Amino acid sequence: MRLKSRVDLLAFHSECVTPSCLTFSHCRKDFTKQNARRVGAPRQLSGMSPEVPYEDAQRSRDGSQGDTAFIPGFINHKAGMAGVDQERVKAVVKELTRGGKHHREESRKDANTEESIAKMKEMYASLSATRIREIEGSVRCRIGEMEAQRDLSRVWIHVDMDAFFAACHTLERPELASVPMAVGGMSMISTANYVARKAGVRSAMPGFVAVKLCPALVFVRQDFELYQKYAAMLREVWRVYDNQFDCGSLDEAYLDVTEFMSRTGMDGGEVAAKLRSDVETKTRLTCSAGVAPTRRLAKICSDWNKPNGQFVLERSRDAVISFLSDLPVRKVGGIGKVLEGKLAAFQIRTCGQLRQSLNVIAAVFTPAVSDFLFSVALGTGTEQRPPDAQRKGLGHERTFAPTSDPRFIEAKLHGLAEDVAKELQKENLKAQTVTLKIKKSNFEVMQRQLTIPSSNAAKVISEASILLLRKERPYGALRLVGVKASNFEGADSHKASQQTVDNMMPTAVAKRSEQAFDVDSTYFCSEEGCGRNVPLQERQSHDDYHLAMRLSRDPSWEKRKAPRAAVGTRIGKKARRDRSQKTILSMLVKNKT
Repeated sequence: MRLKSRVDLLAFHSECVTPSCLTFSHCRKDFTKQNARRVGAPRQLSGMSPEVPYEDAQRSRDGSQGDTAFIPGFINHKAGMAGVDQERVKAVVKELTRGGKHHREESRKDANTEESIAKMKEMYASLSATRIREIEGSVRCRIGEMEAQRDLSRVWIHVDMDAFFAACHTLERPELASVPMAVGGMSMISTANYVARKAGVRSAMPGFVAVKLCPALVFVRQDFELYQKYAAMLREVWRVYDNQFDCGSLDEAYLDVTEFMSRTGMDGGEVAAKLRSDVETKTRLTCSAGVAPTRRLAKICSDWNKPNGQFVLERSRDAVISFLSDLPVRKVGGIGKVLEGKLAAFQIRTCGQLRQSLNVIAAVFTPAVSDFLFSVALGTGTEQRPPDAQRKGLGHERTFAPTSDPRFIEAKLHGLAEDVAKELQKENLKAQTVTLKIKKSNFEVMQRQLTIPSSNAAKVISEASILLLRKERPYGALRLVGVKASNFEGADSHKASQQTVDNMMPTAVAKRSEQAFDVDSTYFCSEEGCGRNVPLQERQSHDDYHLAMRLSRDPSWEKRKAPRAAVGTRIGKKARRDRSQKTILSMLVKNKT
């Protein structure tokens, strides 16, 4: 049995599902004939081509070989990149990254994706005829429900500034308008102007790759104060059209202009044109806009005629289905490289193909993912403004040149913790969970969480994040660290399995001095299992503490101590500390108290 037969069979069934066709008797009759002598999967149907393996689908999609499967992230066109020589971009990326840490990490992720796809195919191939009929029935019901809930009464505008960061710098330095320019540095680019994009330079691209593509590229350092100044001006304009507008980021917003249209008698296209004109008058910056009956579709439309353009999608079911028919699934927010690859493994590359394959989707994806993909395929959902949701988390992160210097890294964490604490205090929030995010020099990303007493103090957040970092030693060279506060006071989202400060650190450490963290007035303890930044005046007593610990161990301690953790793994306290250590620790703590 070939998987292709099952994919096409269920795709045919799914295509039959429309509001005017809710019966599958003819489909089930054909299906029963194919399975009269077996309960398992249907045999290969005549005239059907063999399935396309995921690897081949990947190559056909991006023209790359298996060892460069991550390259599509760099050639996935953004606005202003029409006409870019994709083959040249691929060749440059391949030359500069082959065998490197980023390449190895992306290859590892691709291998995990392929493994996941293999399991999905195996699970799908094992479906019985009875199970397939059950899936068909549930899909019919779900599509009927979604069609009944389709709402075409609202008009949404998604406004997206054109190369916002780069444009802000160009206003301040007009000479940058005619030269290829990128915001960022050799490590990573935040955005690029449209001159640079013609050479293949784009956001989220390493600077060293961008320079190879465009030797004349000029780098400009990020200036968030500048961006916030212009963002504040933008919000003044947006508020005129919808005083409850939702910001996706500094440079984009969703506006429900239905009431504005009722008051002014303007249609969606006229409102979008006036909004864009007002933005340019107020800020001297240009923007693009998408007009559609849902937020999701409006965002897609805003990218249709960039830069400095707009696209209006008619408020009708036929117009929505026609618009989605040939739209690549990757254009939809929420569908990234991994999900795109999984869909491609089942020969689904456009939203039209997705709509024809909803039975396949229901069979191989989780209910949550299936619901999302169903709404994408049908063009439903996101018609209404999301209900006011309490902020769930607040965090900051920083990227830097790879380093393993603990003083530098911990100082960065302390600074991030102070930023997070200031915002928590500004919003009168107290967090009960601190999350540490680190990205290693090989681009591996890890996150660790710690439960803390409710607090918005920089010292508490800083110590928690530094503690989490130390528990990952030896972590090697890092290129990014982040600190996030969440689980705000009053929310009942505690997890019984989550670690707490008390069971992660000795009481002696928990009762450390209230002195603020200062890398210039501390001593970094290199003792295995410690790694604290100790105030210089306490260094002697701290060293005496470790001496007492060593003396408490028997002579064979060196042979019995736990091995150092490998990168990416964690060692529990029991693996690092034997009973005698716990005993002496409790004695020392008792004496201190």
